[in-house]
Amino acid sequence: MRTLIIATICFVSSVTIALGQETTDTINYDAYPGMALYEIETIKESFKEVDNPFIATYLGSEFHDYFYFPFMGANGIYYDFGDRNNDLGSIPFGEFDAPYPGYDAPENTSPGAKLVGEKFLIYWEFDLSYVICCEGGMDSYPAWLPRISKIEYYKD
Repeated sequence: MRTLIIATICFVSSVTIALGQETTDTINYDAYPGMALYEIETIKESFKEVDNPFIATYLGSEFHDYFYFPFMGANGIYYDFGDRNNDLGSIPFGEFDAPYPGYDAPENTSPGAKLVGEKFLIYWEFDLSYVICCEGGMDSYPAWLPRISKIEYYKD
């Protein structure tokens, strides 16, 4: 009987916690440098009026000063999901998928490079993430940012 009561309490508690999770941004950004705040607001602003899911074209990931995982929405807005906890399923995106136009470099033959220019249906949600900032610095600042919760190939 005691085991049943404990199991019931654990079940009710876990369901309550799961249902009570909110994606409300409760982070105090007051101490963040201006450039980190600008980056966070720029990312959030691009998601204010986008559908969920939305259609976007993959531009190719790359790593320069930071990691970029960019898409161009059908609405013409640039969306970068770099450094997020994205759920990409079994689609073979890589870290260096971008083409190398204008560079004296071999053709990019990574599996993800073949996805550049393809359209995808992106489902997204806000989740605790971070931005890496500023001016080439590698300081990490926690923030509630959009991440890919599910992605599928889009067929016209």
